[in-house]
This record gives sequence, structure tokens and C-alpha cells, in this order.
Amino acid sequence: MMRILEAQAPARQTATDTIQTLSSRLSSATLLEDRRAAILGLRSFAKLFPASVASGALRDLIAGLRRDAEDPDTLKVVLETLLMLFEPDETSPEASEEITLWLADEFTQRQDNITALLDLLELGEFYPRLYALQILSHVSSARPQRTQETVFAAPLGVSRITNVLDDKREAVRNEALVLLVALTPSSAELQKVVAFENAFDRVFVLIANDGGLTHGSTTVQDCLSLLANLLSLNTSNQSYFREMGGILKIKKLLAAVLEQEDGNEGVSSWMKPQRDMNLWGILGVVQLFLARGAQGTLLNQQAFWQTAVLQTILHIAFHPGFSAGVRAKALQTCGDLIHGNHGLQERFGDLPVQIKIADGPATNGHTPEDVRSKQPVKPVYQEHNVIEALLELALESSPIALFDIRLAALSCVKAFVEGHAGIRAHVLRRAIEGHRSGDDAIPNMLTVLLEPPSARTNADPYQQWVAAVLLMHLVYENAETKSMALKVTEGDAESGEEVVTFVQSIASNVIAGIQHVEDERALIGYLMLLLIWLFEDPEAVNDLLGEGSNVQGLITAVKITKSTMPLVAGLAAFLLGVVYEFSTKDSPVPRTTLHGLLIGNMGRETYVDSLTRLRENPFVRDFEVLPQAGSGGLPDVFFDKTFIDFLKDNFSRFLRAIDRDPKFEVSVVSEGVQKGVSRDLVDSLRAQVEEQKQSIEAASTELLQLKRKLEQEELDHRRTRESTSVELSRIRQINQSLHTNHEEEVAKLQRDFTRERDSLLKSHEDELHRRRNEGLGTLENARKHHESEIKRLEQRIASITKEAADERASLVQKHKQEMVAAETEFQTTQQITAAEVAELKKTISSLESKLESQRNDAARELSTAQAEHQKQLKLLTSDKESADTRAKAAQNELKSTAEKLEQEIARRKEVQTELDDLLIVFGDVQAQRSADKKRLKELGEEVSEDEDEGDEEDDGEDEDEDEASGNDDVD
Repeated sequence: MMRILEAQAPARQTATDTIQTLSSRLSSATLLEDRRAAILGLRSFAKLFPASVASGALRDLIAGLRRDAEDPDTLKVVLETLLMLFEPDETSPEASEEITLWLADEFTQRQDNITALLDLLELGEFYPRLYALQILSHVSSARPQRTQETVFAAPLGVSRITNVLDDKREAVRNEALVLLVALTPSSAELQKVVAFENAFDRVFVLIANDGGLTHGSTTVQDCLSLLANLLSLNTSNQSYFREMGGILKIKKLLAAVLEQEDGNEGVSSWMKPQRDMNLWGILGVVQLFLARGAQGTLLNQQAFWQTAVLQTILHIAFHPGFSAGVRAKALQTCGDLIHGNHGLQERFGDLPVQIKIADGPATNGHTPEDVRSKQPVKPVYQEHNVIEALLELALESSPIALFDIRLAALSCVKAFVEGHAGIRAHVLRRAIEGHRSGDDAIPNMLTVLLEPPSARTNADPYQQWVAAVLLMHLVYENAETKSMALKVTEGDAESGEEVVTFVQSIASNVIAGIQHVEDERALIGYLMLLLIWLFEDPEAVNDLLGEGSNVQGLITAVKITKSTMPLVAGLAAFLLGVVYEFSTKDSPVPRTTLHGLLIGNMGRETYVDSLTRLRENPFVRDFEVLPQAGSGGLPDVFFDKTFIDFLKDNFSRFLRAIDRDPKFEVSVVSEGVQKGVSRDLVDSLRAQVEEQKQSIEAASTELLQLKRKLEQEELDHRRTRESTSVELSRIRQINQSLHTNHEEEVAKLQRDFTRERDSLLKSHEDELHRRRNEGLGTLENARKHHESEIKRLEQRIASITKEAADERASLVQKHKQEMVAAETEFQTTQQITAAEVAELKKTISSLESKLESQRNDAARELSTAQAEHQKQLKLLTSDKESADTRAKAAQNELKSTAEKLEQEIARRKEVQTELDDLLIVFGDVQAQRSADKKRLKELGEEVSEDEDEGDEEDDGEDEDEDEASGNDDVD
């Protein structure tokens, strides 16, 4: 029996079949209840079968956002189903990233779908807003670029999302905040729109409502992330933020953190991790305003200085109550605030800092809770100069946990000296004075660098590394500081001690450190300093070569450290390449000799291989200084960014340096001063000098011969002069006689000249008189011609004036004739109109009297018929059959009379229609008449008031007639 029942039972329906059935029902249902039931069924499958539900019902579900938006219950179920499709169960066999991408594509490919979700934000209900924001967040995560475009294109799309930040419900508000963070990381236009929707003020209100930086939760982090997105590389938003007082609000937030930390109650230890994360985030926001080389960086730096933000951040940097990460971030931010701004660099160096004297043990910058729980002790502060405090932080040995603070202090000092030659020289001068006096309260960078490895009392390799990096930045591309440092020496010559220069001491420390197997970080620091210093500085290169053992020691270092310390080996080879590149023929180790040492003792292959390995090392190739995790060992920090840039820029040049001919010397021009010449050029010049000497000797011999010729010429000249004197006296006698004759001839010529001149003057005066008379005659003729021309023109003007007057009179006469014609036409039209009006009035009167007569006749006939009918009824009562017949006849007659009456009424309606048409014609005539009067007024004619009054009377009569007609209709 059971088998029979099982055989007759229907086939079991699968989940896929059920989903298809529900999807079909959803697409075809017309009633709201049916659709809701289908969606409820689909929701139960959405978590486990997202692909099946999406393939069958996704478009209908999205359409339901618009179709069923008025029904809260159905809308909520639709949103929950869509949200489940984005968040399937982990155990679902259909769960995959492709489904999320598919769903996101379905939403973003049509603008209406995103607009439908944004429309739900206008609703006041909790769940539609929350679910719509969550769905938008999922879509944005899958297709960020397309989502940004559709939200930006939607009507008031960005504004709607931003307005949700004012929602009093925390869950909705936080979802809107997360969505804005997802939408604004890359689109500058979207960032501007969000910013101008008062987003900055709203974000600061959210931070304040959440408890500020100290008590704030992850909501504060989201707010800071939104600020970072809106301000990153967006000069327009940064200017707007600066103008609306955002920097001052940042100052207040930072000051509140300090105030709460220094308060009597302090900050609980469980709150500090979140507080430090929030503080780290807002310091990151400040750094966004300080991008190096950006357009508004200088203005932003000035604004932060004027609002004392820098001083507040500096206080945080030296406050032991904050974590190492926050203090390091604060020091980096201080460096960015002054980097490249000479005015702020100079003022920063004069700032004091209050350093709290520790009153108990500290761990990672936090005072343990058991120490805090004891009787509070008033903190004691000691004032230090900020640069001295930074140098102390950087150069003093410290626990590995505080290494990030040490690096940040170093970066702040580098920013302080960056690009400012005066500050560089001042800092180096103070260091040299402190080194010579030996009374520095903090470690001196020169003293640290010159200390031999065997004499060191601590095992901190980063002390030498930091000192080397600091000095490297002081001498980098600065001839003045290089010259100052080059004068630093060790040893007293007067006491018989050997004098060793600073460069030689550093090189000796490198070689000694390799022999003592010192930590490579200190060795790398030394080598970075030497490479930056010796580059394009032949004087420093010669100083290094002054100690002959340095070259051989470096070659040995390359060989023995090639496998154990490849970075040191590569840098040592690099240093040898720099020394060879800028050595000269006159160096302590001549260039040719140096080349032979490099090729013979080290080999070209070893040199090239060491440099190549250095360049390919991950610490060089992928250089980046990241916060250290504090694993217990030394951090993986080996290089400085400036040196890495230097290495990468000059690698190919020094890779080929060893192949350069030793006879060729590099010409170096540093700050406009040439520091080296080509040896070929020198030899060429010397050959030219020798040739010139030979030319001078030949010229001297030729000069001696010329002198002898000159003496012979002088003797001949003397003889010639004597003979010439005799000849001259003879010529003088002849000249005297000629002079006498000449005076007589001159007197004669003078008389002839006077006579000729008088004759010419007289003829000239006659000619002048004649021409003056001719000119006066010509002038008189011209005057007469001018006068006649003036008369002619005056006559022409009079003629033109007369013609104009005649023309004006003709026009006036023509105008008057036109006016008379128009007046005549108007009068004619008026008469015709009056006649038509009279005729119309007569017609209307006749029609009215005829209509009244017909109405009276019909009434009399009806009355007569009724009386006769009553009489006949009374007389023929006895005879029923006869009475019935007559009654029937009377009824027929009455029916006929009624038909006649109806015909009369129809005829009256036709007459009324004709009357209405006549009234319309009459109105048109009146309008024509008004137009004629207006035209006459424009032509300047006067229209009598009687005509106007007549018009008004006619209008009144027409109104009376209309009223009478209306009364008749009522009757």
C-alpha cells in the first residue's frame, strides 16, 4: 500500500525549480500581496543560492525598488533580498566574487537603478535608508569607477548621500560616512562636490559628537579617512578648507588631546590605542597639505604656523604619554611643515620645547597603569632648544622600540637644513666648535664619526649611521660646508702627533670596521657620507689619496665582504669608482697608478659585479623606509632616500668609470668654479707654449737683424737731411720772392671779388623784388578765387535750403491731404457704420416684436384649446362613447398644437442665433471703429468726446438688449 502511495506521490521539487517558480510569479504578479509573497520566498533562498535567485529575479527585484517604493513592508523585503545576494552564505555552493561583479554591473549599467537607490534616501524610514546605503557600498566595492560616475550623474546624488550625515541614527549616519569614503578616493570632481556640500563642517561635528580624538571610536577614523580623500592632491578643496577655518579646528582637536592627556585624570590605558590611531590619522591629514612641490604648500605651511599647529604637534612629539608611532608621525609632520620654507626654517630653529622629566618607567611611550594608579606627582618639564632636542633624540642610543622616533627626529633635522645654505653652515660650525671644545651635553656628530671602532663603548650601530647621514645632508651639493668639514683634523702637529684629516679618518674607520667585523649599518653610513662628499670634489679625493693605504684597504674590503656584506662591498667599489673618476695626474696617487691598482688588484669584473649586485639588492631596488615592527632585532634600515636617489642617478656613469682612459681627466664645475681640467687639454696647451717659445726666439733673431738695418738707415737719413737743409734754404729764398708777388696778386683778387660781389647782390635784390611782386599778384588772384568760391558755395547752400523748404512744404501739403482723405474716409465709414447699426437695431426690433407676437398667439391658442376641451368634457359626460371619441380627438388636437408650439420655439432659437451673429458683426464694426479712431489720433486728428459717449451709449443699449434676450430665454 505504501509503495502504491509513493508511486502516486508527485515528484519532489528542487530549490532551483522553486526559485524559477517564484521568479515567474514575481514577474507576472499584478497584486502587491502576490509580489510580496514571491519576494519572501526568494529571500529564503538568497543566502544559499544567490546565483539562481539573481539570474531569475534580479531585474524584477530592482524594478520593485521603484514600483513598490510606497509600501514599506514590500520595500524592506526587496532590499533585504538584494543585500543577501551581495552577502551570500560562506557555505553556499554558488558563492563567488563573480556574482558580486555581476550584481554590481546590473546596477551600474543603468543610471535608473542607482537613482532608484538614491531616491530611497529621501524616505525617513530607518531600514530603506540603511539598506540602500549598504547596497551602494557593495556596488562601489565591486565597480568603484562606474559607481562614482553614476552617483555623480544622478540628480542631487552626492547631495543626498552627504545629507544623510545629519541623520540622528548612528547606524545610518555611519553607513553614509563609509559610502562617502568609498566614493571619494580618486575623483577630483566628486571630491569638490562633496566638499561644497558642507562636508568639512559635518565631519568635524561627527568627530565632536563621537568624543573627539581621545574618546572617539572607529567613526572618527572614518571621518579622518573622508577628510584625507577630500584633501589629497586637491588644491581647490585645500584652499576651501583653509578659508572656512578647518586648520583652526584641527588645532583645537590636537590641543584637546594634549589637555586631556595632561589632565588630573589622564587617559585610561584601554582608550590609548584608539586615541593614538585617531591622532595618527589627523597628523596624516595635516601632511596632505604639505606635499613637496605642490602649488599651495607654502600657503598651507604659513597657515599652520600662524595657527600654532606646528607648536602643538611639536609638543605631542616630545610628550612621553603618546605611543612611539604617534610621536614619530608628529616629528615627520613637523619636518614637512618647514621643508623648503626658509622663513619657517629659521623661526623653527629658535623654538623651545618642554621635555617632561620621566617620573617612572615607560613602555613604548606609555606609563604603566600601576604607576599611574599611585599618588599623582606634578610633572616636571625642562626647556630645551628644539634642534638640540632633536639631535639628542637622533644621536642618543635608545631602545629599538623607539627607533621610529629616532628616524623621525633625523628626518625633521634634515628638513630643517634642506635647501638653506646658511643653516647648514651654522649647524656644521656649531658641531665643529663643539667637537674641538669637547663640552657638548649631547653627542656630537663629528665626535661620533671620528671615534675608532675599537674605542666605542656601546653596540649601537645607528649612532654612527645617524651621524653620517646628518653630516651627509650638511655637505650634499654645498661647496662651503665641504670646505669647512675638510679643515677638521685629528692630532697636534706641534706636539709631534700625526695630523690626520677628517676624510682620512672616516676611510680608516671603514677599513678598521671591516677588519673588526663591525655591524654593516655603521659601515654603510660611513660609505654613504664619503660617496656624497667626494663626488665632484677633486680636493676631497686628493685628501683621501693622501693616505696611500686607503686605496688598498678599500680594494681588500671589496674582496673580503663580497659574500658576507654585499652592500658594504658594493659601496666600497662605488667609492673606488668615484675616487678614480675625480682623481688627476697630480693626485697623491696619480690617476694612471690608481687605474693600474684597480685593474690589477681588484679586476674589472669584480668592480662591475659588485656595483651590479648593489643596484639589484632589494634594499636599494625597492627602497622604502617603513615603520619598524620591533621584533627584537635591529631594524632593516640601511640607506637614506637622498643617497638612493644619488646612487640611481649616477649608477650607469660609475659603472663605466673604470673603462675610462687614465689620461682623460674629468672637468668638474661646482657652483660656478672649475675644479679640474682634462689632462689632454693641459698637454695640448703645453705644446702650444713650447711652439710659442720657439716662435719668440725666431722673432728675436729677426729683431736683431732689423736693428742693424735701422742703424744703416739712420746714417743714410742723416746724410740726406744735410743735403736737404741746403736745398731748403734755396727754396726759402725762392719762396720769399714768390710771397711778395703773391700779396699783390691777392690784393688784386680782393678788389675783383668786391666788385663782383656788389654786382651779384644788386642783381639778387632785383630778382627778389620781381619775385615778390609776382607772389603778391598770385596771392591776390588766389584770394579773389577763394572769395568767388565762397559766394558760389553760399548760393549753393541757399539753393539747397530753398529746395529743402519747398520739399518740406510739399511733404506737409501731402500729409495734410492724406489727413483730409483719412478724415473723409473715417466720416464715410462712420456714416456707413451708423446706418448699419440703425438697420441692425431695426432688424432686432422687428424680430423681437415678431417673436413676441408668435409667443402671444401660441399662448392664446393653447388657452382656447384648453377651455374648449373642458367645455366638451362637461357637455358630453352623459354619452361615454361619444365623450371618449371627442376626448381622443381633443388629445390629438392638443398634440398637434404642442408640436406647433415646439416648432415655434425652434424657430425662435434660430432667430436668437441670427441675432447673436448680428451682435458679433456689430462688435467687429465697433472694433473697426475704435481702430479708426486710434489711427486718427496717431495722425494728429482730434476725436470728439460725443463720439466716445455715443459709443458708450451704443454699448449700453447692446447690453440692455442682451439682458432682454437673456430674460426671454429664462421665460
